[in-house]
Amino acid sequence: MLRDLGVLSFVNTGLFIAVYGIGMLASVAIAAMPYDQYEAMMRTQLELLAGGEDMEPMMEMLALYHAHGTALMGLMLLRTLARLVGVLGLWNGRAWGFHVYAVAQLGGIFLPHLVLPLKFLGLGGALCAIGMTALYGTQRKYLV
Repeated sequence: MLRDLGVLSFVNTGLFIAVYGIGMLASVAIAAMPYDQYEAMMRTQLELLAGGEDMEPMMEMLALYHAHGTALMGLMLLRTLARLVGVLGLWNGRAWGFHVYAVAQLGGIFLPHLVLPLKFLGLGGALCAIGMTALYGTQRKYLV
C-alpha cells in the first residue's frame, strides 16, 4: 500500500508543481496588467461560466487573484514541494517523511488563507488531504 500511495503522490505532486509553476508565471503577468484591462479580458469568460447567476463571488476572486495571485501560487508551490519531500522520505521508509507530509498536507489546508479570506476554504480539498494523510498514517509501522 505504501508503494501505491507513493506512486499516486508522485503523480499528484508532479502535476501540481507544473500547475502552480505555470500559475505563478501567469500571475506575475496578470499582476503587471492594469486591473481594468484584466477585468475586461476575463469578464466575458466569467459571464459564460456564471450562466446568468450572481457574478459577485467570481469578481471578488478575480480581484484577489490580481492582487495576490503570485503569493497564492508561491504558497501552493511551496506546500506541494514540501509534500514531495515528505513522500520521498516515505518512499525510502523514513518516519520523518510522514511527519513532513502530514504537516504539509494538513497545514496546507489553511496555508492559502494567509492570502485568501476563509470563506474560500473548500471542503473537497481538505477531505482529500485528511484522507491521504490518514492512509499514510496506517503505514507508519513500516517506517524507521
